Order: sequence, then structure tokens, then C-alpha cells
Amino acid sequence: MQEEIFGPILPIVPVKNVDEAINFINEREKPLALYVFSHNHKLIKRMIDETSSGGVTGNDVIMHFMLNSFPFGGVGESYFLLLINDPVQPPSASTELFLF
Repeated sequence: MQEEIFGPILPIVPVKNVDEAINFINEREKPLALYVFSHNHKLIKRMIDETSSGGVTGNDVIMHFMLNSFPFGGVGESYFLLLINDPVQPPSASTELFLF
């Protein structure tokens, strides 16, 4: 995975533990979005605290797109940033907004 993927593709990268997942993310360019799925809320918080991305959503994917208040764009050198030559909005994070 060397470039941004815009399409119906879900890359799955097997990791041994959370440390390896965090290292995998941090060793590459910052992702536009990061989706974390876990029953462990401390793990989700750790992923938010120890990584950087355009937006993070815990246990959800749709909320990142549905909430108008959430920016959608990258951080650092993003294609979006290069196209408009303006700062991208600050990253956002969401964790389970609804309890079912």
C-alpha cells in the first residue's frame, strides 16, 4: 500500500498486536482516515493518541462521512492539500455515538 486507495477495496493487514499496528501506521504517510474496531475503549483511545490521520472513528465508519462538522481530508502532505494549497481542517475523532 504505497498510494491512497479510492475504490471498493478493503486492504487487510494482519498484525500480531496493537504495538505492531501502531508502528505500521506511524511508519507510513498519514492516512486520510483510520477506523478502529474493538470492545476495548482504552485500545481505541490509545490508537487515537498514538497515531495521526485525517480522522479517526471507533466502532463505526458511516459517522465519519455523515457528520457535517467532521472534516474530511488528510494531514501533512495530502493530495487534497496539494490541490488547493490551503491548510486542511484539523483531524477529527469519533467513538461510539450510539449504544445499541
